[in-house]
Amino acid sequence: MKLSPEERKERKRESNKRYRQNMTEEQSEERKVKMNEYNKRRLQNMTEEQREERKVKIKESNKRYRQNMTEEQKNKTITPL
Repeated sequence: MKLSPEERKERKRESNKRYRQNMTEEQSEERKVKMNEYNKRRLQNMTEEQREERKVKIKESNKRYRQNMTEEQKNKTITPL
């Protein structure tokens, strides 16, 4: 049975989600540390142009995220607990 790219992507996403949910606290912390180290190295090796592109992409993503929020979610983020 051959799956479409979207179906493969969805299955992979679900599998990863289950994997992360079943991780112990120690494994989860270890994963965070490794990702942090990887990201630090990656950012250090970026050129100035790549950093600017990354900033633009992040801003666009954040803008879309905020536009898709409901009013209740917006109020929750604005007024901290």
